Amino acid sequence: MSSYTNVELTRDYLKAVESMGSSERVAAFYAPDVIFREFPSRIVPNGRVSKLEDLQKAYQQGKSLLSSQNYQVQSLIENGDEIAAEIVWTGKLASAFKDLPAGSELTAYVAMFLTFRDGKIVSQRNYDCYMPF
Repeated sequence: MSSYTNVELTRDYLKAVESMGSSERVAAFYAPDVIFREFPSRIVPNGRVSKLEDLQKAYQQGKSLLSSQNYQVQSLIENGDEIAAEIVWTGKLASAFKDLPAGSELTAYVAMFLTFRDGKIVSQRNYDCYMPF
């Protein structure tokens, strides 16, 4: 993957997550020492810091909760090894979540900041702004 630009890697990474394929396929984008920070949101009220193993578990949980998801990239800005992404995320629930029945759709406006090293994500910071549900 390292022959790609960080913008191309980011797009491929988002497509891999969106496809809801194997966790190994998504994990291939991460450096072994990746740190993923989610800032407080409706889904993670206290925020969360995750390492690679945590990310793989969360990805599997997401696959059981969602029947589909979409990442609509609004903008990607590259500055050296850093990518700033503005994204509209939508997910369709495969099963009930909180007060929402299966089939409901969630939408979040996301600011995502990625840091790359040798073609791998070493840091990701997400600011997820969910629409009311």
